[in-house]
Amino acid sequence: MNKYKLLSAALATCLGTASFAQVQTVPANCEAMVTIHRESCMVSNYVRCGSVVEVHSYENGKLSDSHYFGPDWDLLRYQAEGGRTDASVVEGSAPEASLTQALETGESLGTREMAFSTGVLKGNMVDLKSELRFGDEEVQISGETYRVGTLVRDMTVRKNGVVSLWSFQVLAAPDASLLIEGQVDVEQFGKVQTLAWTPTKIVGPDETGFMTTQPLPGCSGS
Repeated sequence: MNKYKLLSAALATCLGTASFAQVQTVPANCEAMVTIHRESCMVSNYVRCGSVVEVHSYENGKLSDSHYFGPDWDLLRYQAEGGRTDASVVEGSAPEASLTQALETGESLGTREMAFSTGVLKGNMVDLKSELRFGDEEVQISGETYRVGTLVRDMTVRKNGVVSLWSFQVLAAPDASLLIEGQVDVEQFGKVQTLAWTPTKIVGPDETGFMTTQPLPGCSGS
């Protein structure tokens, strides 16, 4: 088992006992970074464990899903539905699109292989194609400036050819220290669903709402 899986397993143990807690427990070997409060009232906590950034998102205090990113924000692992969905990058596959490159040149394209270890897709391989792009647009949230871009993830199940297309609006810190996946259109089986994940507030240490599993007071969702 590689390093990021060991670290994520340790955090998962903490989360499993605190799925409905007000504050997320962070393992001693990890660093709490920021908390993203979203339009939909979803809350996402960013935790750095070594070279891996783990993003754990909560709805009404319950853990919804977890994303694991590498040093340049390439997707390494995705978990949801209490572990019923678990997909990890195949060892040795090429990195996903690079945030650093996209910020410098305006574009980064990447492909990689992922494998499901649980659920109805257990044992299936997925081909992931990513397109990350940035223009000159910027936005200020919670007193900080972020570059505005788009991220498209095209995921194809190799066995049956089923395609899921995820088209995100993204925000990135100019120094590539933070990537936030915002509103997303999810297209599958000819239907499109829009998820209101646009960030409304970015909270740092010692601020109200940091590492919480609950939305801020007054959030009504959309």
